[in-house]
Amino acid sequence: MKNKVHISPWMTIGSSLVLMAIVGFLGVVNYSRDKEQMSKLLEEKGAALIRAFEAGTRTGMMGMMTRMGAAANERHLQILLEETADQPDISYISIVNHNGVILAHNEKDLIGGQFVPPPVLESISPSDDPNWRIVGPQGQHRYFEVFKTFMPGVNHQRHFHQHLKQHGSDETIMDPSSPPYIFIGMNIAPFELAMREDLKHNLVMAAIIFSLGIAGVISLFWAQSYTRSRKLLQDTQKIAAEVVANLPEGILVMDTRYHVVYSNSLVWHLLGISEKSADTTDARTFLPENLWDLYTAIKSGKTKAEKEICLLPETGKPVPVVVGATDIHGPTGEYIGFMFVFRDLSEIRALELKNQRVEKLATVGNLAAGIAHEVRNPLSSIKGYVTYFGSLFEPGSDNRKAADLMTEEVDRVNRVITELLEFARPTDLKPKNIRVTDLVDHSLRVIAHEAEAAGVKIKKILPRDLPEIHADLDRLTQVFLNLYINALQSMASGGELTVEACHDDEQVVIRITDTGCGIPEAVVSQIFDPYFTTKNKGTGLGLAIAQKIVEHHNGTIMIRSTENSGTRVSVKLPLGTNEE
Repeated sequence: MKNKVHISPWMTIGSSLVLMAIVGFLGVVNYSRDKEQMSKLLEEKGAALIRAFEAGTRTGMMGMMTRMGAAANERHLQILLEETADQPDISYISIVNHNGVILAHNEKDLIGGQFVPPPVLESISPSDDPNWRIVGPQGQHRYFEVFKTFMPGVNHQRHFHQHLKQHGSDETIMDPSSPPYIFIGMNIAPFELAMREDLKHNLVMAAIIFSLGIAGVISLFWAQSYTRSRKLLQDTQKIAAEVVANLPEGILVMDTRYHVVYSNSLVWHLLGISEKSADTTDARTFLPENLWDLYTAIKSGKTKAEKEICLLPETGKPVPVVVGATDIHGPTGEYIGFMFVFRDLSEIRALELKNQRVEKLATVGNLAAGIAHEVRNPLSSIKGYVTYFGSLFEPGSDNRKAADLMTEEVDRVNRVITELLEFARPTDLKPKNIRVTDLVDHSLRVIAHEAEAAGVKIKKILPRDLPEIHADLDRLTQVFLNLYINALQSMASGGELTVEACHDDEQVVIRITDTGCGIPEAVVSQIFDPYFTTKNKGTGLGLAIAQKIVEHHNGTIMIRSTENSGTRVSVKLPLGTNEE
């Protein structure tokens, strides 16, 4: 059996989408975190530069307190701007007033120009704390700009501004009442490059994680499918083994060394040997010789062969079987073994015998019915004349006794004819739900007086839980009365008549056992044949009629008897009631 693993494409697509969403979300989170960390790093760097620039300016102001002249101050500030802007990644440093006009710049040519329009300056609202923004069009030079209020030192700034005023300078950079703003622009390209590299790295990692995740999901599906397939295979093998074990045919498989490699219990039952004793034994040592004729036929080129034989097990009676044989070939055509299939014919032969008996009984019955109709009519005339002639003689005379004897014989012949007609006509059943205990009690009451007169003790063994059956009470009573009378007649010197019943899930069994003279073993098999009797009196139709009635109830009747040791009759009737 080949197991194919089928994975639903929708299941794979759904799992991929879920995993893609998770990986994408993690990638976005990582990118946002990296971008936030970069912005924070640049902001801290810009703020540190501004603080350093303010410290340098403050130091310069302290020196300017002893030297006069705005030119010297401007020159110091310009040098400080240029030196600070020369640091790596610093693109520009600009100090602007509240109108966005450049008061100081690391590039002198830009001083006095417009750095930022007033509305934009108003919108970004520089404060004492550093803030940042990214300026520049996308795809061109872009700058990470940190800005704040320029405050190199409030107290020093106030004294320095007053000192400048005393000497006639209108310097506004140092005016504490209207402090300017400082902007430091840093080249963002290296950081954007690093971000792109991080993004690329994140995408690669996401792709790897996604691929591993998809592989894991598919592997999980494959593992589950493999587990299901393996379990299905095991279940199928168990079912196949159970089916083969319960087949109504015996199976025996041998390998090339004639060792049994597979079999079911029925074949050992038919062969009458133990399975364990044949586990490691050459099959040629215990199989009947006539089976190997089939093996020879197969080896000669036949694809399969079949033969009817009779097995003779060491215990039990002979068993008729049909044996089929075939060889077994592997996937590549090589010979790997041989198989015998045994089919038990016991039931078929029993049915054939039963059909023969039924046909025989039907033939005898039809013949007897025809004869009975032809004989009964003249019997009535004979009986009438015998009665008339008998009345002509005195009671007690020899002629009167002869006439009475003739009348009795005519009556006996008439009873035989009545039984013939009863046997020949179809059994017309009128079934209803009846209790087995009622059936037994009713039939025993009829023969109770006769049994007492014959010195026979009646014993009943009836369980309380006996179920109901759907049957014709009158017909079954006729059956049991016939069996009781036969039992009483077999116990001429008295004895015991036992009636017991039991049941299982399918049938009820009623057994009638007597302690009479029994039946010779040689004639037990003929006991149900019409006109067969072991008694001096009787027609031999009683048991034949009883069997016919029981069989019309879909039951069976069997007799076990040992001469001089009594007889047991078992009547088996199927369970079932009519719910209507």
